[in-house]
Amino acid sequence: MLVLRVLLVILSRPQAPLRPEEIPVRACFRVIGLAFLTVYFTTFCSAQFSFPNTPVKHVIVVIQENRSPDNLFLADQNLVRRGAHLVGGGSCFGTKVTLTPWQLDACFDPSHSHQGGWVPTYDGGKMDGACSIPAGLNAGCGVPACPNSKYATCPEYTYVPNTKYDGVHGLLDPYFQLAEQYGFANYMFQTNQGPSFPAHQFLFSGTSAPTAYPAPYYDWFAAENLALTGDVNGCIAEKGNFVREVSPAGTEGKGFTPATPAGAIQGYPCYEHHTMSDLLAEHGITWKYYSSGFSSLWTAPNAIDHICQSSGVGGACEGPSFKNGEVVKDDAQILADLGLNASSTADCQLPQVSWVTPDGAWSDHPGTVGSDGGPSWVAAIVNAVGGYDNSGNKLPIQCGYWGNTVVLITWDDWGGFYDDVNPIQTIGQGAAGYPKGGGNGQAYVYGFRVPLLVVSPFAREGYISGPPNRPACPSYYCHDFGSILNFIEYAFGTNGNSIGTIGPPEFPYADAFVQDASFGPQHYSLHDFFSFNQRRSFQPISGAKYATKCFVTPKTCFANFPEAADTD
Repeated sequence: MLVLRVLLVILSRPQAPLRPEEIPVRACFRVIGLAFLTVYFTTFCSAQFSFPNTPVKHVIVVIQENRSPDNLFLADQNLVRRGAHLVGGGSCFGTKVTLTPWQLDACFDPSHSHQGGWVPTYDGGKMDGACSIPAGLNAGCGVPACPNSKYATCPEYTYVPNTKYDGVHGLLDPYFQLAEQYGFANYMFQTNQGPSFPAHQFLFSGTSAPTAYPAPYYDWFAAENLALTGDVNGCIAEKGNFVREVSPAGTEGKGFTPATPAGAIQGYPCYEHHTMSDLLAEHGITWKYYSSGFSSLWTAPNAIDHICQSSGVGGACEGPSFKNGEVVKDDAQILADLGLNASSTADCQLPQVSWVTPDGAWSDHPGTVGSDGGPSWVAAIVNAVGGYDNSGNKLPIQCGYWGNTVVLITWDDWGGFYDDVNPIQTIGQGAAGYPKGGGNGQAYVYGFRVPLLVVSPFAREGYISGPPNRPACPSYYCHDFGSILNFIEYAFGTNGNSIGTIGPPEFPYADAFVQDASFGPQHYSLHDFFSFNQRRSFQPISGAKYATKCFVTPKTCFANFPEAADTD
């Protein structure tokens, strides 16, 4: 402190005129003194005060279902001209296949399991086996013939055209507007190589491991959906049901046997480890998980023992998060929390971090004709953040969320549809796992590309992350589900530090191994999408086929509601 006082006195006192030979010495002394003060006050202030890393107050993770970038965005040729990596053809074991247009509410549902869909599609790195996987055809579904005579049909080699539903607006208009006005990722990969259940675990926890290090099976991963029939998932699954897990060697088996609930069998899908929600709660950050039902395989918290707190096999989740409203049973509650209903006490109750899963009628999940509400559903959420409904009318209550919110829209898996980009860091039919991960994620990381849209007043306008020709990965153009988690950790951190990571240091999870964490100048995931020194005004997303009210009273708009399309 004495040195500081002396410097302050010297630097602040009036300076006598200098002789020419004194100027360099005196100037040098003043520069050194000012530099010392800068370091001192920076250190002091950092120790005494917390400065937010970003102006972000809310992050909403919207999770849609079962699409690849080629399948869902190929029809946006403006996006292609601007540099999106989207291709219109592929290979069926060496035979060229041109992608055929097919409606969003398709009458087929290609396999996207790990063993039945991912492994044969990947074909040892050739990326040409999509035509060999089960097509999941509904009765009477006529799809394009496959040019390779060994396979009768090729529904996996289709893309969604932007069909005019009213002669003016295309069904995909909302998605295309979001991609063109905000951020689109060329190289967003599933972290896992499989279907919805493990994908949603990764999006919530950064892992689908059944246990945390050093408990047995900490390096296995839930790899599939429920092996038996039934729509009840997680720690309340029906007795006898199980989820196959993949071992570090790449083989699948029942693996882990949970201690709870009582009567659980080997492979029963009730896991115990840290999650993103735990990390958020430790820092006083509020969260909600909006779901279409507590038993859904898309409701990731139901498979975490300390969150679910199951009443028993085939019972109910009775943990505080389920009882007190952090896990929400109605996905449309997100619209009320954003200000939709003037008479609702829940208006303007958006937490700091949200996961939003859809109902089957607006999930983009193929297999049910008439379920084409996905683009309108996403538009309804984004418009509500901006204070509007899908018709361009202002909501009854203006919550003012747009100016401090980031909406991250992704799809949980590739849905069995063809994609040409070889997943990063893969070798043979397995995977080396996370870069610099010491084997973490081996045999299950990474999966195929899925779309990612980054929407925010801070998002760079019309930005495409990554060049048209694939970059070398890892780089900050290569993203996965861990990138979303890592961004949340940084966005709510202070003084340039994140709030931490989810997994144990001995065996970290996907948020610790994100592809761009150590490359960009800001050293956080998705940083290339943002410019936090700007705030763009909100322009409503137009052209939605379904009005916002359709998601509040869905039976008036969707003939198939309710439907159980969240089973794979």
